[in-house]
Amino acid sequence: MITTSRTKGLALIGGVLLLTACTDKTTAPTMRVAAGGPSAVRIAGELDELRARFARYNDFANAVADGYVLGYHGAAAGCVASAAGGMGYHYFNDAAMDDPAIDSMKPEVLVYHEDEDGRLKLGAVEWVVPKSTWEAAGNTAPPMVYAHALHIINPALNWYVEHAWLYSENPAGVWVDFSPDVMCP
Repeated sequence: MITTSRTKGLALIGGVLLLTACTDKTTAPTMRVAAGGPSAVRIAGELDELRARFARYNDFANAVADGYVLGYHGAAAGCVASAAGGMGYHYFNDAAMDDPAIDSMKPEVLVYHEDEDGRLKLGAVEWVVPKSTWEAAGNTAPPMVYAHALHIINPALNWYVEHAWLYSENPAGVWVDFSPDVMCP
């Protein structure tokens, strides 16, 4: 079978149209997992599992009932933002924060932001471990989650962090710390 560049172009356009028609942004944010074959597919599937596991926290009352509290020992106790956008309000699980282990299915923090009506809406989950706690456990390299190295964005806090925007679309990407769509009051 001989294929022409026109045939290939039409096939590509058809595929894009099909993907566009199948996209429903009301059910979940677009996954921006780098193309990389089976590994990328595995990570996307694991993120779907994580999203389903934490979906109950779309109801803010469930987070409070399960012991999530705003801030951690006085840090991150307000809406967090930068010139790049906002994150929102960080609700910490203190027991998870005190454990130096990073479990991909148990992020330490739920990140909420205000919706158009001023209600708190779950936007992201965040893995956090204080660098001193991580190193005291004998670790020398930064922790990893879903093939992403946690990083320090605030030297004053000196915490390793990684965000995953699983519940709100972040135009900058699923794994980007700040969303240009999130504003703090």
